[in-house]
Amino acid sequence: MGFSILQWDSRSILEKWHELKNYLSALDDLPDALCIQESHLTPKYQPSLPHYQVIRKNRPLSKGKGGGLMVCVKTSLDFSNIDVTLHASRNLEVLGIAVHGFSIFNIYNPPQAS
Repeated sequence: MGFSILQWDSRSILEKWHELKNYLSALDDLPDALCIQESHLTPKYQPSLPHYQVIRKNRPLSKGKGGGLMVCVKTSLDFSNIDVTLHASRNLEVLGIAVHGFSIFNIYNPPQAS
């Protein structure tokens, strides 16, 4: 049995949410997981996607706008979160889950300010 993942650097998921829904509705087989970077979400937004559970990690407000990660897993699959603790000096954003025998890490390395 295979496992499929769609990866997308969205650069603001809210502006492209309908585009994503339309793309997925045109597929014969939905991916088992979606890994989305640069979601640009704040806590007030709670997007939902048919057939998926949405797990997300927003960029901390102290680090400015942008960034943020989402992993969407088919509702038919059980998953668990993987706690990823990074050294404070690291600028990486990481969201990890374990699903269907796989460990999936969605990682965004934002550009460094000059």
